[in-house]
Amino acid sequence: MKQQYLRLFAFIFGLAFIISGVIFTFTKMYKDGREKMIADEKVVADEIGDVYKTFFEKESELTTYRDELIKDFNNYVTFYADMPKGYEGMAGKIKQYETLITEIEDVSAYLEDKCTSKYSVSEANDKCIAYYLNLERTINTFIGDNEYFNSKIKEFNEWTVEENKSVLMNAVKYDELEEFKAEKYIKYVDLNKDGTYLGQNAD
Repeated sequence: MKQQYLRLFAFIFGLAFIISGVIFTFTKMYKDGREKMIADEKVVADEIGDVYKTFFEKESELTTYRDELIKDFNNYVTFYADMPKGYEGMAGKIKQYETLITEIEDVSAYLEDKCTSKYSVSEANDKCIAYYLNLERTINTFIGDNEYFNSKIKEFNEWTVEENKSVLMNAVKYDELEEFKAEKYIKYVDLNKDGTYLGQNAD
């Protein structure tokens, strides 16, 4: 009888040892896995911060470019008679405007990829929110600007019709100008899905 109790005790002790070993192993695996996940997330969060810095710098450069472009364009449309000879140069500046936005999207591709997730690092989440807001505003502002540019081209073309009717033989006649056609940014965007189009009515 005593030997049976000893065997039972040894069995229970061995089973408890095995169970505790299994629990320890799984606990350690969970802890190691969580620590790795946190470490990996911190790497991503740091990279988001670095890429956002570059993104913000490019955005600032674009803002400066746009301010100068709007001034140049408003000067360009002051005298309809001078618009044809300055058209090619202005069209090139507007094309460059769109190219700069494409470059911004290229340098911030990492943000587009990683900002679909939420992070325990609040700064990373803040940068992602700012990224979506700024890019949405930038794209929509360009589309609105291009609509404004083309409204002035339409006004010029209407002017040419009347002007050409009144000119004498051998006097200068004006050809209509083509509207500025965007290659990529045509429709207003709502990148953060909040139901609004930030930048649509930018000044």
